[in-house]
Amino acid sequence: MIEEFYKNYYHIVYGFLLSLCADPSMAEELTAETFFKAIEKIHTYDPKYKPSTWLCTIGKNLYYNECRRKKRHLPLDEASYIAAPSPEVLHMKKDEAQQILKLLEQFSEENRQLFLMRLEGMSFRDIGLALGMSETLARVTYFRIKSKIRSEMEGEK
Repeated sequence: MIEEFYKNYYHIVYGFLLSLCADPSMAEELTAETFFKAIEKIHTYDPKYKPSTWLCTIGKNLYYNECRRKKRHLPLDEASYIAAPSPEVLHMKKDEAQQILKLLEQFSEENRQLFLMRLEGMSFRDIGLALGMSETLARVTYFRIKSKIRSEMEGEK
C-alpha cells in the first residue's frame, strides 16, 4: 500500500518541490522526507482533502524549515525548466518558459508557488488549500499573474 501511495504521488510532490527550490537534488531529498513525514503523521490526514494537497503542504513546510535552517532563499532565476509540465507547458518554447520564469521573479514567493502549482496541473481548490487561501482567491491571483506576464511578454515583442 505504501509503495503504491509513493508511486501515485511522487511525481506531483517532486515537481512541486522542484518548482519551489529549483534544485533537483534538494527536491529529491525533500520529496523523500515528505513521504517519511506523511507515514509518521498519517493519523493527521483528513480524507476530505486530496492526498496530493496534504503531501505538498508537508513538502512546502519542510522546504521552509530547510530555508530557515540555512537562512537563505533559493531564487527561481537559475531554473531553466519546470518539472512535471502540463500539456500547456510542453508546447511552450524553451525560451518562452525561461522568459516566464524570469518574469515570475517580480512576484512574491507565494504567487510564484501558486502560478507553478497551476502549471503542474493542480486544481484551484487544492492550490488554495496548500497555500491557505480560498479557491476564489487562488483563481483570481493566478489570472492576474498570467495577465501581467502575458502583457509584459507582448510588450517585449
